[in-house]
Amino acid sequence: MADAITLPQARTDAQPSFQFLRLLPGIFLLAVIGYAGKVLEQNINRYAKTHHYTIPNIEYVLWAILLGLLLSNTIGVPQIFRAGVATYEFWLKVGIVLLGSRFLLGDIAKLGGVSLALVAIEITGAIAFMTFLGRAFKLKPKLSSLLAVGSAVCGVSAIIAAKGAIEADDEDSSFSIAAILALGALALFTFPLIGHALHLSDRAYGLWAGLAVDNTAEATAAGALYSDAAAN
Repeated sequence: MADAITLPQARTDAQPSFQFLRLLPGIFLLAVIGYAGKVLEQNINRYAKTHHYTIPNIEYVLWAILLGLLLSNTIGVPQIFRAGVATYEFWLKVGIVLLGSRFLLGDIAKLGGVSLALVAIEITGAIAFMTFLGRAFKLKPKLSSLLAVGSAVCGVSAIIAAKGAIEADDEDSSFSIAAILALGALALFTFPLIGHALHLSDRAYGLWAGLAVDNTAEATAAGALYSDAAAN
């Protein structure tokens, strides 16, 4: 019986490299949009200060979101960028981890026990209240969970992180993100007016805005509209 002929095996180590190269254009596009948002924020703020205009201090994160919406709803995202753009969730989670690494226990201690207690109460109360509202309006359980997490923690970032954990669909996450951003945009106009009407101190207003405004960027903007001390 003739010996079996062993054919040379094709190399497979090039496949992961090829897949990574496919991601580079989309990752580069994400970086460009993020940097463009930062440039927009700086230039608009500089222009407003030069001409003595009072405008909301919109962070670059929101500008980047608006640029992404404009791009995807006008010319669209070309096929070459889509694989890399689809990795946005990974980079967002990396950003959240790096953001958390900036804070030291000493910085947290400066907030005081009362502030930390209020944070715990806010998270617990917001999750419970949003869950109750979801059941009252007969929303889908996963949609209610996303709204609860988004309103209790840090808005869009929390929703995207929770989406994968509970395996929610894109429709639920999109609706939740839109609701959180809409409420945050409303807060930019109403919170400073309420704060001045109640004669809140910078610290009291900053703590209130930080607890009550769902999205991180909009919470910072709401604080800056009141005073620099409140924003800090």
